[in-house]
Amino acid sequence: MRTKARTPPLRLSANEGVVLGMLARAPGSGYDLLRRIRRSVGYFWTPARSHVYALLPRLHELGLVTRREVAQTTAPDKHVYEVTPAGRRALREWLSSSQLADGPTRNPFLVKLFFGDLVDRAELVSHVRARRDAIADELRELEDIERTIDRERSPYGWLTLRYGLEQDRAFLRWANETLCELEADDG
Repeated sequence: MRTKARTPPLRLSANEGVVLGMLARAPGSGYDLLRRIRRSVGYFWTPARSHVYALLPRLHELGLVTRREVAQTTAPDKHVYEVTPAGRRALREWLSSSQLADGPTRNPFLVKLFFGDLVDRAELVSHVRARRDAIADELRELEDIERTIDRERSPYGWLTLRYGLEQDRAFLRWANETLCELEADDG
């Protein structure tokens, strides 16, 4: 009697996990997903636009999502994707996996700071100011979300939001202290 070989569990990439997670919440087209990602997980995980559009047909081929064509009157027809039961299982396996990161965090800003002795101090100050300003803008966006989020309906979104708020606030404290140090050394 011949037994069927078990297929090893599918290992999802983080980008695939994000896309399946968003589709588990609600069906959508690539455009819909990118818009929803930008206002949610996009604050800490942003797959490239091209990756999202490339992943959707792959997830469909793997049987993790279904695809249907939706006619539009003012634009070309679009494909709407919806997660399948197999996709939900793969997503749960990925979410339950103990692997949390694929490697070290990549942060070009910190690389430039680390090699700060190789550039003019004014350039370094400019980088820190620019990053501080960008994080301050992001913090304002997160604070806007904080005012409108329903903590009861989205407790995990709330916890994630709190992390982002605290991370941005900590960065701003660090950036202001760093600028004081860098500017004091100029004198």
